[in-house]
Amino acid sequence: MMSASDILEAIHQGLFLEIIFSSDTDWDAQLDARHLPEFDGAWCASYGKVTASCPPEGALVKQIRELTFKKVYRAAQNADLAAYVSDDMGLIAQACDHQIESDFIDNLWKTYLRGTFPT
Repeated sequence: MMSASDILEAIHQGLFLEIIFSSDTDWDAQLDARHLPEFDGAWCASYGKVTASCPPEGALVKQIRELTFKKVYRAAQNADLAAYVSDDMGLIAQACDHQIESDFIDNLWKTYLRGTFPT
């Protein structure tokens, strides 16, 4: 299983965030798609599972969230989008750091690595 350190390294060294978010996309429509019950319900359930099982975010997860926010904002100039992606990366890192198994969270990470914004 991957660790939060692995995620931080991937964000630092990889260009997948820049590639995804520098595209000419209607990000508001993409964010709206995440509010559909299927995605939103799965995200919220995963978040609840992680927060119920883990201590508050540590320094490493906060660093991942901050770096993610800055990279996405720089690429897309959209603070709402940057916040969503930062939340995703925080959720992924927290789950990995505490070895919480979740198909949804695994797929969230794999979707980013494939160069796609999860909706």
